[in-house]
Amino acid sequence: MPPLDLVCKRLFSDSSWILKCLVGAVLLAVPGLHFFACGYLYEVMNRARRGEPVELPEWEDWRRMFFNGVAAFVIFALFAVAPLAMAWMLTRPLKWLGAGWFSYTPMMPVLLLCFPLTAAALYLYQKREDYRDACRPWVLLRMLRATGPSLLLPTLALVGLLVTGLPFMTFTLFTAFALFGATYATIFRQTEAAIRAARRH
Repeated sequence: MPPLDLVCKRLFSDSSWILKCLVGAVLLAVPGLHFFACGYLYEVMNRARRGEPVELPEWEDWRRMFFNGVAAFVIFALFAVAPLAMAWMLTRPLKWLGAGWFSYTPMMPVLLLCFPLTAAALYLYQKREDYRDACRPWVLLRMLRATGPSLLLPTLALVGLLVTGLPFMTFTLFTAFALFGATYATIFRQTEAAIRAARRH
């Protein structure tokens, strides 16, 4: 079963997933409290990275959740928000020149790269909780190259979900990042295991 299907099936098998995601959506909408939501998403991805059952945990251990959320938010801002903001600025001159929908062309490659890149950086950070591990460009590029096409479908699905679910905003964001964070972590973990097995033979 592909990682996205597997994670989706397990993550949403919990009958209380809507309530847990609603709590996250509310927290995500409030400045300051959004760190708790980010910490929860951090834990979902961290469990998948460790190979534990992929599920939505209970809302507990708020102190640890907050500090993990700060780390997750910093990495997200660095690897997703900043590149997207720069790409958005590049669309402005094209829009003024009357390029229409083509003015958004600079956003396309950034959208396809920023989410798996952010997940890879967070995956590396979680191993030792060291920001230096998340900021090793050659290691990140090797991770993306090793996982290759297996990241494409989840990334396209994530972008599509964010666009179509825009009216529900924070609920869509929280649910999508929980699902795809766990999916990316599962893909990275499976790839690492395959590389280790190949080296043993």
